[in-house]
Amino acid sequence: MSKILISYRREDSADVTGRIYDRLIQVFPQSVFRDVDSIPLGVDFHTYLDEQVAKCDVFLAVIGRNWMKAKGRKGKSRLEDPGDFVRIEIESALKRQVLVIPVLVQGAKIPEVQRLPVSIQALSYRNGIVVRPDPDFHKDMDRLIAKLKQPAQGLSKSQLESGATPKPICNAIKLVSPVAPVDMVKVLKGPFLYGDQETCVVIKYDYWIDQYPVTNRKYGEFVLAGGYEDQQYWSSEGWQWKTKRYIKGPGYWNNSQQNKKDHPIVGVSYYEADAYATWIGKRLPTQPEWEKAARGEDGREYPWGKEFDKRRCNCYESSIGHTSPVTQYPNGTSPYGCYDMAGNVWEWCASWNDPKTGQYVLRGGSWSNRSKFLRISTRYQDRYRYRGSDIGFRLVQDVDE
Repeated sequence: MSKILISYRREDSADVTGRIYDRLIQVFPQSVFRDVDSIPLGVDFHTYLDEQVAKCDVFLAVIGRNWMKAKGRKGKSRLEDPGDFVRIEIESALKRQVLVIPVLVQGAKIPEVQRLPVSIQALSYRNGIVVRPDPDFHKDMDRLIAKLKQPAQGLSKSQLESGATPKPICNAIKLVSPVAPVDMVKVLKGPFLYGDQETCVVIKYDYWIDQYPVTNRKYGEFVLAGGYEDQQYWSSEGWQWKTKRYIKGPGYWNNSQQNKKDHPIVGVSYYEADAYATWIGKRLPTQPEWEKAARGEDGREYPWGKEFDKRRCNCYESSIGHTSPVTQYPNGTSPYGCYDMAGNVWEWCASWNDPKTGQYVLRGGSWSNRSKFLRISTRYQDRYRYRGSDIGFRLVQDVDE
């Protein structure tokens, strides 16, 4: 079993953290470290905490209602203090690319990204799990323990193409949040009209999908965290491709027009999109998953309806000539509330077009395409290594039943 480190604030969640620790230590003896309570007398806090984070594989950040409100010197939030132990632990875990899991107690929610110090803002994008008080405490803990004991499993590309439900790969553990992950919307299981022929297709499970294409700001966290230097996030083919071509970052990372923080990331190959998905604990959507999120159940031509409208999307007719902020078109969202599923950037899907040539499917059209290419049912394909200025992606995440 991987080593587990539990991070918490005494004034926020000491009691419930103690109960969580007691349950975990029964199942994983000698494998659970509860930050300051496990520090031997006389040792240096900073050094010892960093050493323990370096040794752990799973970092549980227990977050209660007062986690953000805790005050330090001069009445400021303790998180604003670079010397705050909780902040130090989280910074170390994120820097070392440890699997960080928010554990939400006392009705708390995952902190909003803008309220966190820049050094730990990636915490807002980590998948979390809720642990409720009695009478549900042990039920939730049983669920957490079962997930911690369960190795990640993947599906073959043929299974993905067939619409099977894959389990995301994220190191050795994957948890699925019972609450809405940040900037994701839920697509409900059931039938919908798929493709040009409007064939009735049934997706047999609910799933979360990103409300927006992945932005430069979010992708930048992967780059800054050393994602391009860490082989564990890459497929063997992707790592070989990246290494052979000395790829160190996205193709347009230094282009001032293309790398604005709230614009979609572009210049990333299928391999790069897949590596980012593994890093953050999500996955690329299958074609049916992408299309249902874009058109709903009624077979519409565009996310907003049957008629094209250049005022609802970024396309050739809009005459913008480059990517736009992912929130620019609230009047062009899909029935589930997804932005930019027509225009702005093509989006990689986890579906082969032709395995022999290494071509993957892209959906949605882009800023450089005319209206006919923005129809939801339109498919485009390109080689896995293509890194165009009009290609990005969004991700999905499984819903725990």
